Amino acid sequence: MRVAKWVGVSVLMGWMALAGAVHAAEPVPLKTKISAVTVYADRAQVTRTGSVDLEASGQRVVLPELPGWIDPESVRATMVPASAGKILDVSVDKSLLVQANDDSVRKAEAAVRDIQDELGALSDEERVLNQEIAQLEAIRAFSMDKLPKDMLTRDVKVKTFGETIDFVSEALRKDRKALRDLQKKKRALEPELASRVQKQEELRSRAQLEQSTITVELSGDGRATLQVTYLIAGATWEPVGELRVSKGGQAVSLVQFGSVVQTTGEDWEGAALSFATQRPDETLAVPEVQALLLGEGGGLGEVLGKMDDSFNQARSSYSNRNMIVGKGSVAWQQNVDNQMVVEQRASETFRKLAQRGTTAHFAALTPRVVRADGKPVRVPITTSEFTSELRVVAVPEVSLNAVRTASIKNTADKPILPGKLALFVDGAFIGTTELEFVAPGETFSTFLGVHDRVKLTRQLDRKKSAIERKKSTTRLTVSYEISVENLDDSAVTIELGDRVPVAQLDDIEIDDVKVPEAAKRDRDGVVKWTAQVPAKKKVTWRIEYRLEYPNDLLSKAKNRSKAPMPAPQQKLYEDIERYEKML
Repeated sequence: MRVAKWVGVSVLMGWMALAGAVHAAEPVPLKTKISAVTVYADRAQVTRTGSVDLEASGQRVVLPELPGWIDPESVRATMVPASAGKILDVSVDKSLLVQANDDSVRKAEAAVRDIQDELGALSDEERVLNQEIAQLEAIRAFSMDKLPKDMLTRDVKVKTFGETIDFVSEALRKDRKALRDLQKKKRALEPELASRVQKQEELRSRAQLEQSTITVELSGDGRATLQVTYLIAGATWEPVGELRVSKGGQAVSLVQFGSVVQTTGEDWEGAALSFATQRPDETLAVPEVQALLLGEGGGLGEVLGKMDDSFNQARSSYSNRNMIVGKGSVAWQQNVDNQMVVEQRASETFRKLAQRGTTAHFAALTPRVVRADGKPVRVPITTSEFTSELRVVAVPEVSLNAVRTASIKNTADKPILPGKLALFVDGAFIGTTELEFVAPGETFSTFLGVHDRVKLTRQLDRKKSAIERKKSTTRLTVSYEISVENLDDSAVTIELGDRVPVAQLDDIEIDDVKVPEAAKRDRDGVVKWTAQVPAKKKVTWRIEYRLEYPNDLLSKAKNRSKAPMPAPQQKLYEDIERYEKML
C-alpha cells in the first residue's frame, strides 16, 4: 500500500513539475496561416494551422496579433496527429494594439514635429524675403519718383542712377527666385507632412484598438500540426447565381456563388472556403435536448448562454473598431454599411430556410482570395446541369408580349438556394430574377425573355358588343377577339390565359359565356387554353359573355361607404363602368 501511495504521489508531483515547467517557460510565437474558413450569415469560423516541434517537458506557443474581436469562448485547439502529444490548456488574452508609450508612437510624433519645424523655418525665411522685397520695391519707387525733381535742381549722372536701379532690380530678382525656391520646398514637404500626420493618427487609432493573443500549452514528442479555430465577427455571405439556357432549352446550366463580404481584419489567402446557412451556436429545443441527453442538471443552457454572451462582446469590440476606423475613411464606413445590409438580408433568408427544417453547407469549388476590405467576392459553390421544358405563355389582357419560360426540375443532390439569379439565353444576358429555395426533386420555373416572333392582339369587337337599357336593368354583351400571329419559320406552341367576370352579387347575372374550344375555365373566371400556331400563320379566338344588372348598380356602389370591397368585386364594377363608356 505504501509503495502504491508513493507511486501516486510521484506521478502527481511529476505532473505538477511538468505544469510548472510549462508555465515557467517563455511562450514561443508560432507561425500560422489561415487554412480554412467557414462563413455564416453574421460571422466566420477561422482555422489557423502551424507546425510545432513538441517537447516532452512541455511548452507554450502563442498566436499573437490576432484581431481583438475574436470570440474567446469559441477558441478550440487540435493536434494532428492526435497521438503526437497532448494539449494541456488554451487561453485568450487581449491587449491594446499599440501602447501609447510605444517606440513607434514616439517616432511618429517626432517625425511629424521634424516636418513641422522644417516648414516653420521655411515660413520664417519666406517672411524675411517678403519684407526685403517690399523694402527694395520702396527704394526703387522712391528713386523713380525723385529722379524728375533732381534733374530740375541739379546735374544728375546717368551712370550713378542706372547703377542704383540695376542694383535694386538684381536684388529683387534674387529675392524672388529665393522665394520661389522656398515655396517649391514647402509644396514638396506638405504631402510628406500629411502622410506622417496620417500615420500618426493611424497609430493613435490603433492605440484604441484591441488585439488578441491565443496561448496553447502542450507537450509531446516529435513534429505535429496545431490547428486553432475561432469565431470572429465581421463576415457574411449570400447566395447568387447564373442560369444559362442553350440548344432550345435542352441544355440548362446553373452556377451558384457565395457572395462573401468580410472586414474581419484578416485577409483569407489560400484558405479552403465553405459557406453555411445555419448559425454555429444554434440549438433547437434546448430544454428538450438537455432533458433527453444530459438530464435536468446538464447545464447545456448555461453553456449556450455563455457562448452567446461571449460572441456579443466580441461583436461589440468589432463595432467599436469600425467606428474608430470609419472616422478616418468614408470609403471604409460605406463598405461596412453595405456589409451590414447584406448580413441582415442573409440572416432573414437563412432564418426562413431554418423554418423549413433545412440547412445547407457548401464548399468552394475554386480558391478565391477574400480581402478584409468589405468588397464582395463571388465564390462558386455549386454547378448543376439540367434539362428544361420550354413554354411560351401569354396573357393578352395583361400584356401583348408572349413570354418564354423554362420549367426545370432540380435533379441535383443539393438544394438550390434563394437569391438573385442572372439569366442568359444562348449566351445573351436577358435580365435578373429572384429565385426561391428549391429542394432536390422540386420543380421551378424561370422567365427567359420575350418571344419577339410572336405578335398578340386583344380587341373589343364593337360589332358584336352592345349595351341595351331596359326599364330597370342594363344588359351588356361583350365580345373580345384574341389573335396570335407567328412570324417565325417554325410552329409555336403557346399557352394562353384570359378571364371572364364572375358574379360577386346576386343582382348581377352573367350568362351566355363562350370560350375557345378545349379551353378550361375555373371558378374564378380564369380561362386557359393551349394552341399550336403554324409558321407564318395567324390564329384567332373569341371570348364572349353577357352581363345583366340593375340600372342603378354603379351609382349605388359609389354612394356606399368607403370601406374597401373584395378585389374581384371591385374589378367587376370597373369593367362594367368601362364598357358603359365604350359602348
